[in-house]
Formats: sequence, C-alpha cells, structure tokens
Amino acid sequence: MKKTFALFLLFVVASAGLRAENAPAPATQITLGRSMVALTEWKFQPGDNPDYAQPAYDDSAWKLMSIEPRANYHDPYFSSDLYIPGWTARGYPNLTGYAWYRTRFKVMGGNKNLWLEMPPDVDDVYQVYANGQLVGSMGKFTANHVTAFYSHPEEFHLPTADTNGDVVLALRFYMQPESVLWNFGAGGMHAPPVIGLPDTVALLQQRNQDVILHTDLSYLLLGLLALIAGIAAFWIYRMDRSEQAYFWLALAFAMEAVVSISNFIASTTYWESYAANVLINDLIGSALGPLFWLLFWAYWFRLRAIRMVGRIGWTLVLLEVLTFSCLLQPVMGTLIPLGWTHDLWLLSTIWTFVFAVLLVAVTVGGIRQDRAEGWTALPAVVLLGITLFSTDLEVIGVPVSYFPFGIRLGIGDVSLFVLILVVLGLVVRRFLRSQMRQQEMAQDVKHAWEVQQVLIPAELPHVPGLTIESEYRPAREVGGDFFQIIPHATDGSVLIVVGDVTGKGLQAGMLVALIVGAIRERVETSFDPLAMLQSLNRRLMGRGHAHATCLALRIAADGSATLANAGHLPPYLNGKELPMEGALPLGMVESAQFSVMHFQLAPADTLMLMSDGVAEAQDEQGHLFGFDRINQLLQQPISAAEVAASAQNFGQEDDISVLSVTRTATMKAVPA
Repeated sequence: MKKTFALFLLFVVASAGLRAENAPAPATQITLGRSMVALTEWKFQPGDNPDYAQPAYDDSAWKLMSIEPRANYHDPYFSSDLYIPGWTARGYPNLTGYAWYRTRFKVMGGNKNLWLEMPPDVDDVYQVYANGQLVGSMGKFTANHVTAFYSHPEEFHLPTADTNGDVVLALRFYMQPESVLWNFGAGGMHAPPVIGLPDTVALLQQRNQDVILHTDLSYLLLGLLALIAGIAAFWIYRMDRSEQAYFWLALAFAMEAVVSISNFIASTTYWESYAANVLINDLIGSALGPLFWLLFWAYWFRLRAIRMVGRIGWTLVLLEVLTFSCLLQPVMGTLIPLGWTHDLWLLSTIWTFVFAVLLVAVTVGGIRQDRAEGWTALPAVVLLGITLFSTDLEVIGVPVSYFPFGIRLGIGDVSLFVLILVVLGLVVRRFLRSQMRQQEMAQDVKHAWEVQQVLIPAELPHVPGLTIESEYRPAREVGGDFFQIIPHATDGSVLIVVGDVTGKGLQAGMLVALIVGAIRERVETSFDPLAMLQSLNRRLMGRGHAHATCLALRIAADGSATLANAGHLPPYLNGKELPMEGALPLGMVESAQFSVMHFQLAPADTLMLMSDGVAEAQDEQGHLFGFDRINQLLQQPISAAEVAASAQNFGQEDDISVLSVTRTATMKAVPA
C-alpha cells in the first residue's frame, strides 16, 4: 500500500529488549522525563483471538520480533533508511489477514499520564488494547468487515497500570491480501511505537502530520494544475469542436486531476477509504488516463490510422480493467484465489507493454507528420510510458519516488509536469502558426474581395430603353453570387448573366473570377444565351466540385427576350414566376441540356432576377423566408434593394443578389 512514511522524532530510545523465554517475560522498566521512549521489542503471533488482548494471556510461545531500525534496511519507495520491513520479510511471506503484537513494560517514577504514538506507516489497519481495554484504532472494524485507509500517525491515551505497575499493550493488525503484491516487506509496523508524556507525544504527533502534509503536497499542487489545464483545453475545444485533440486532452488532464486530488485526500485524511482510492487510482486512472493521452497524441498528429489506434486502445483498456478487477478482488471480496495474482499481474504487465508499444508507434507517426512537434513530444511520451510500469518497478524494488525539499515526487508526478509543459509549448506553437495562417488568409481574402469588386460592377452600364437596378449582399467578405450586364456594341441588345457558385468564402470567390472571365471571353464571339451556358459548362467540367447555377438573358432592342437556365431560380415577370423547365447546374454533366424560353418584354414590364439566398433566408426559429413571402413582396412595385433588405433582415444564410430590369420605352439599335 502506497502510504506516507514520516520520520519519527525519537528524543531518547531506551534499549532494554525483551527476551524470548518459555515463561512470561518480565516487564521492561522505563523511566520517563521530558523524553519519549520507543517500544522496539515485541512478541508476534499470526491469527486472531480475542484472548490475545488480555494482560494475563501467556505469550511465551510467541515469536520475538524487534521493531528497531538496523543497518542495510532501506525502503525503495519512501527512500528512507529508517524503514523496517514487515512480517512478510521476516518469516511470514504469505501471511495476510490478522496478526497480533504484544509487549509489557513498567514506567518508573510514578507517572501515570501516558500517551502512545503509533507509527505513521503500517499495513494496513489496527486496534490498540492496553491492559485488555480497547483504547483506539486506525480503520473501521465491524463484525464481518474491515475498512482500510491510508495509514496516518495516531496517538492514544493509555489507562492506568495494573497493580504491579505494568502496562500490557496488544496490537491487533489486519493486512489486506493485495498489500503483499506491491509493497516492499509488507505487514504490520514499519517503525516502533513511542510512549511519552502528553506534551511530548502531542509534539511528535504534530511533527508527523506536518511531514505527511508537506510530503504529499505535490499531489494537491499537480492535481490543481492539471485541473486548470483541463478546463483550458475544454474551453479551446468548445471554441473549435472540429479539433478533437483538445477534447481528449481535456479528458486526460481531468483524469490526472481526479487521481492526484484523490491521492492527496486519501493520504492526508480519512475521507476516502483505501478501496475507493484503489478504484480511482489503479483501476480507472491507470486504465483510462493513458488511453486519453494516446487518443490526444493520435488526434494531435492527425494520424491516418486514428480509428484503428482508438479500437486497439479501447480493447486494451477493457482487457486491463478485467485483469485488474480480478487482481483487486481482495479489496472488494475474495472471489479470486490469492495464488492466481502473480499470473494476473503478469497478464496486466503484458497489456501495459502492448499499450506502451502503441504509444511509441503513435509518437513515431507524429515525428513523420511533423518532426518538430514529434521530437518535442517524445520526452513526455517516454516518461508516460515509464509511468505505466511504475507499479511493476516498485514491486521489484526500483525507486519510483524522490524527495526534493522533502516533497514527494513520483515518476507519475514528473511525467504529468513534463506533459503539461510540453503540451503548453505545442499548443502555443500551433496557436502562433494558426495566427500566421489566419493573417495570410485574411490577406488573401482582402485580395479576393478587391478582385470581386472589379468583377461585380459597382456602376451599371447605361442601356437605352431599360432601367436596371442591382443589389449584392454577400454572406461573407467574399461571396459566391455573380452577375454581368453586357450591352451589345451595335444592335442595342443586352446580355445579362446571373449565377450562384457552390460554397462560400474564398473558394467561391475564386470560382466566380473564373466564370466572369469566361463570360467576358465568350461575348467576344456570341451573345446567344444557350451558347453562353454551354461554354461555361465546358469550362467547369473536370474541376472537382466547381458547380454553379446560372441564368443567361438576352433582351433585344424590340423587347424580345431569350432566356437560358442552368438550375437557377426562374425570374419573376411583373410579380409572376416565369414557367421554365428544370435543368442541371453548370459543371455537372458534359452534355447537359439547358432549358430555353422566349418571351416579349413590353413597355413598363419589370423582370426580377434573384439568387436562392433570398428564399433560403432563415429566422432564429428556423423558418425560411420562402417563395410565398417573395410572391407577396412582388405584388407591388418594389426595388431590388428593398427585396434584398427584406431577406437580409429576416435572417441571411447565403449570398443575396437581386437584379431588377424594367423596360421604359422601345429600344433602338445603336448606329454602327
């Protein structure tokens, strides 16, 4: 059990050790002043019997077990030379469950106000009996269940000595089966209890609690740091939900925060039981935490095999959870025999190894995608991989914790800190690159807007006999609607071409430039509307998603009109929609057939041409502007600007363009 080990402040150690004899041992004589005395000599007995607590019980056959620091005793997890291995390293390697310690002492000098300070590192919980009286415990004992917590230093007031002046201490210990698996020398006490006067014991108690809080402060600090980082990552994800990497980063940091804060609460308070901490730390955190980091790196590097990585990762998590659930059955019950645990531990190590290989593969893929980001992430990923094996390293005696300035820093803590630094650096780097790209795109959009201002005429040409109005309101800076009004140089006719390309923004603006250029080129040889659409269709074929609806209208000097349509909205003549056959947009089919119709434009007739951005305007409730509202607007004289404003105020979703053409008088041909 990963418990905090605080160094005992031993002012005076009395060495009067008990001897193993066949007769009851005499009491050790102790004289107390302002000092404390370590109780180092104990009798030990496996099993459980309520009579073991009675002062008169004969413990002469019990084994002598000294709880005194010796040379060459070293704790690889707590990095302490005062650590005393427990009973599993002292002749009872497979002992779990209950065991008892007993000792007898006599305090000289008549001082009866004695206090006992129990060591802060024990496996796992205990009850203290003095002269047969229960004086306190650490952990919760019921008739059928024992609830364990991370061990803490506790002090207990001892009752008055018996008639002979002796005090018999009996300690009833319970160790959970899983503690044997990952504790170095687990079992019982790892430092001697101490007796003393109230003020000196209280001083030692405060000292031990301060050491515990100071030692495990890293859990709280890193947990809060991870929580802040997780909130920041989630905020970034909400700003741009298309970037899935930040979603998994938020979950990874959140999991790290939960585990670290849980460890701090469990190691410094009794608010969280050992079983709850195991569930959070070793089962949920150890399985889901690495998976979230794996998915973050996979999405961050935008790997092509990301779906396969996710499937393998989730499969490994399921196997790890199932294996660890069996491995931790002693915490929840005893369904799995203890003898199986070594095989289950090996199986868990295999899943961890496969997961580490997958993590390395993702990093290698990231280096291939972006060498700078991949190599920057490598140290953090390597530390994360080592952290996956921290429990295995601890079991075989490799130090996994270090104590700079008295604060515990485990491999996982170092890994988390490095991950935060690396991810922060990568996010800042990508943000700066994104800002540069946005500036470049903004410049490109500005240039495209300038080009579009040239292509979309701000001032309409004068056509004798016609009054033409236009209104163009793009949904973005660069729109996808277009129109061209080109008078014939000799016969007095005019060619009007309107259209709407697929998409919005810069890409749509570039396609508009292509189409307008093609229109200008075509009118050099022909004013025929059908020929114009056929020419534009050929120009757009083979350009991927370069599609556009388009309408070409030629109005002769006598008012006769020819209209060709390629999927565009039919125009309205005097408020009524012209009946036109449907047709495919440009760029869809090479040999597409476009609908053509002929009609007469009489004096005072008004022809209204508009893009689908008018009908597709949408209010906050999702209601469309629709064709019914268009029909109502056109039942009375109305300008192109008024139609466009009505749709925009309703709720603009797409580019809006409206042209109004009114015949004012009979048009005449311009003399050659």
